[in-house]
Amino acid sequence: MFDLMKSSFFIILFLCLSALINAQTTNTSATGFKPEEKDIEQKRLEKGINYDVNFDIANHEAYFVGGEDSLFRYLFDAIKIPQAAVDANLVANAMIGFQVNFDGKIQGAYSIGKVGFGIDEQLIEKLSNVAFSPATQGSIPYRSEVVLEIPIKAVYLSNTNK
Repeated sequence: MFDLMKSSFFIILFLCLSALINAQTTNTSATGFKPEEKDIEQKRLEKGINYDVNFDIANHEAYFVGGEDSLFRYLFDAIKIPQAAVDANLVANAMIGFQVNFDGKIQGAYSIGKVGFGIDEQLIEKLSNVAFSPATQGSIPYRSEVVLEIPIKAVYLSNTNK
């Protein structure tokens, strides 16, 4: 009886030790992943100052690294508003859809709701020159679909582009 208890004790001890040795770790040296500082800063902006990178697995959607405001500022400075749009007092939202590839490059941009006056085509052309940070899941980048809603107020934009 004593031999049976002694052998079962050693078997249980062996199983516990092997489980501890083979347990998964979250050490960055074991996984090889170390989040970039810009990703950490983006998460702090999204989740607040108490964000802790050690408890996140780096999941995020594709985003423009400089932020949405700077992307819109770039687009507004780059497009030329036709006088016909100003005369028509155009106020609309351009919706542009596109895919962000693994490397952050944009492909397949298209207009969902046409604004007209050639503005959609200009936005698509200018967006093709912009790089995004790709979407990631568990720190692995993947291709994702993005839809941007860009407010267009022709009178305001024509005055700022002069």
